[in-house]
Amino acid sequence: MAFLEELMAFLGRFHPILVHLPIGILLIAFVMALLERFTKTNPYLPAIRLALFLGSMAAIGAAISGFLLSRQGGYDSQVLIYHQGLGIAVAVCGILLYLLYREKNKVTAWSTKIGSFRIWFFLAVIILLAVTGHYGGTLTHGKGYFTEAMPEAMKKTLGIEKDSEEQLTVENVQEVMAYEGLIQPILKQRCQSCHGDRKQEGGLALDSREKLLKGGDNGDVLKANSAKESELYARLILPEGHKKRMPPKGRTPISADQIKLIAWWIDQGASFDTKVNKLPQSEEIAHILERLEKGEGEIPATLYADLPEAPMLPKKKVDVWQAKGIKIIPVAKDNNFVQVNAINYPQFNDQDLQELMAIKDNIVQLKLGKTAITDQAFSLIKNMPVISRLHLENTKVSDQGLAQLRGLTKLNYLNLVGTQVTAKGLESLNDMVSLKNVYIYQSPGKDAKVLKEVNPKIKVDTGNYVLPFLATDTIRF
Repeated sequence: MAFLEELMAFLGRFHPILVHLPIGILLIAFVMALLERFTKTNPYLPAIRLALFLGSMAAIGAAISGFLLSRQGGYDSQVLIYHQGLGIAVAVCGILLYLLYREKNKVTAWSTKIGSFRIWFFLAVIILLAVTGHYGGTLTHGKGYFTEAMPEAMKKTLGIEKDSEEQLTVENVQEVMAYEGLIQPILKQRCQSCHGDRKQEGGLALDSREKLLKGGDNGDVLKANSAKESELYARLILPEGHKKRMPPKGRTPISADQIKLIAWWIDQGASFDTKVNKLPQSEEIAHILERLEKGEGEIPATLYADLPEAPMLPKKKVDVWQAKGIKIIPVAKDNNFVQVNAINYPQFNDQDLQELMAIKDNIVQLKLGKTAITDQAFSLIKNMPVISRLHLENTKVSDQGLAQLRGLTKLNYLNLVGTQVTAKGLESLNDMVSLKNVYIYQSPGKDAKVLKEVNPKIKVDTGNYVLPFLATDTIRF
């Protein structure tokens, strides 16, 4: 039995070889079928029959070897189902097509009736073959392998939208192991399609600690305490278009935040068994980790491309605010827009907000949750022309003055959790074009159906989620 299992696993490894045979053979047969279709003579018929027979047999062999290979696991189950089903369909349709191209004395009544349409059936088989290959490529190289390298003009013409990528989120980020909880998930998401268990370009695999330390054909890729001298990091920061830049052109690039985390981990010793909270963290790294824990994506600079250029930040004032515990965090390296976060300064009040008006043209995100601000804050916030996200959760703000936010044309996110804002107060926001998300649970306005009815474009999160009861959730002993 053990020998049989090993033999099937061995035969499955022939799938990458066998899978190309039906593609080439059936394509050649299709070209000959087209020539036969548009010429008066049919010298290609014997060759078409032979090619269809060989192509069908090759498709059957590829399907069997593919099934044996799939038993070893490690593939996206949904994509695998599509690829397997389509592969079997190609083999079956190839056999049917062969029957349609048999000699006349062997043709049955049913094949005679549809014989005139066989070229169209042939075309359908070729399309089926292409779709099967697409899912095969997706299994091998990851989702979006074909489309992500497609020219933008073609994507627009074909209506292909960029695949939404699952946002990497790490719960209790300070308590996880730096490598296992942070670095390995990043490498898995961005690098292992080319440097993983099944494919090791340049002899480099990044799917385990041992392989990362082993390096690739050109030697070590990791030098502890020096990101700049580590090939793993150096390849990530090469100019776009450089032949050695990783990921290569055409693949989804690694984000700036992820690159910073990799550099930080290497500079702090590239430890494989140290928790995040045991490693020194700069203010920037701490903020990145905080966003990662909340599942907040990186803020691209292009998000603010349509805004007027922000003025320079007053360094002395920023230093004073930072000393108090008010975080002034740049959102991108190529502009002066900032996020202001007072989470570490709970005594932050209306007077502090008044002082922040010195950088009102720079603030795109304002986090004042759990601070001492009052309704007077609205008269100041209304003068922040580029603010897009506003956090006022667990403060003393109420309906009074809420309508003053209506003039904020960039505001798309408003957090009013645990405040005294009611449904009546929310009505004053129903004509805000930019507003997309309002969070109002643990507040008197948590039944704010009126806002949903007046402006369905605004998503109101009222909390009080109710999960359906499942019988399988209850175990009787």
